[in-house]
Amino acid sequence: MTPGATAIMAPEAALNEPLVRRVLTRVLDRLDAQPQAERTHSIRINLDAGTAPEIHAADSLSARAVAWASIDGAVAAGWTTIGYRKHRRHGAREEREPYLDFDWPDAVEELMREKLSRPRKATSYASQWRIRLTQQNLPISATSLAKLLAAPIEISTRSIDEVLSRFLSIRELAREPLLLREVSSRVFWGLSKILDGRADVVAALLDNDECPFAEQPIVLNVHVSTGPNAFLFIENLVAFERLKAGGNLSDMALIFSSGFRGTAGRLRRANGCSAYYSRASSPTAVVAFEGMLFSAVDIPAYFWGDLDYAGMAILASLRTIFPSVQAWKPGYEPMLARLKAGDGHSPGESGKERQRAIEATGCTYADEELLPALRATGAFLDQE
Repeated sequence: MTPGATAIMAPEAALNEPLVRRVLTRVLDRLDAQPQAERTHSIRINLDAGTAPEIHAADSLSARAVAWASIDGAVAAGWTTIGYRKHRRHGAREEREPYLDFDWPDAVEELMREKLSRPRKATSYASQWRIRLTQQNLPISATSLAKLLAAPIEISTRSIDEVLSRFLSIRELAREPLLLREVSSRVFWGLSKILDGRADVVAALLDNDECPFAEQPIVLNVHVSTGPNAFLFIENLVAFERLKAGGNLSDMALIFSSGFRGTAGRLRRANGCSAYYSRASSPTAVVAFEGMLFSAVDIPAYFWGDLDYAGMAILASLRTIFPSVQAWKPGYEPMLARLKAGDGHSPGESGKERQRAIEATGCTYADEELLPALRATGAFLDQE
């Protein structure tokens, strides 16, 4: 372009100018950091010496005219608007501290991305969840809304709009006597576990202090022959059946609840668990057992499970509801001896290679004997 040419450059030509491309690149950088849908203000780019040396440090008046023509071409195309901080009738444009404001519709943003080879970054699911949820204007407290915004529900085979719509429909079930898994199954296409561990999120949706839908009761298999003095939690059913048949632990309530299920706090609430008693259990002992279980008293308790990191993690979790629980030495001591003798198996041999080591359980015996042996041998031993 020469000094005598038009003062407004054609849009396609403007897109080839370094100044315009530099400015547009900065706009896209900002949009990648925070998408347009999340913004309340336009993006402003100052045409200062750092951003626009073609204007402020031009080699000639002709070069400066070309730079301004490219900016005016972008403005004329509707991609941006120009403003000045100093409104004077005299003085060069660059001396008036010019800036460009960008507030693109999607079509313009896509055009810019295509021209600059900058495909749109996928907006994170969590970000989309926050945007859509905020747009709902739910009649709930700020505290409840904050909980919902921080806990997106994602189902990989469904769109976010489908999931959110179904999630919001839970409000229509608030007065029905359902369990949380029944609610999940009803609203999320028969998927019963979507709301597991999300009772607080459901409570926030309903703006309640507590979720009105009880979580699935923990199932306990229990053998209690006389009034128990202590509880023994057993990780695996075979070991539970073996001890039950042994008949020499009459002072203990033997309890089987698979894996981490038996470590949930609702275990100690009458509506939080369902206990099934062996035929040899004494009715009197059952009453005594339930009186202890559903009390706030710290019951003498023990845990026996696999000698691996998952077993130790169950022990640690169980201590959150029975603070005095200890690893059961009569069960673990022979296992420890076998482990130290080299009679264990590698994590990979049992499909346990994903188990994560834990530093401590809070039980002295486990922390000083069992965990060090697991670390030293790198091997595990099943309870059976």
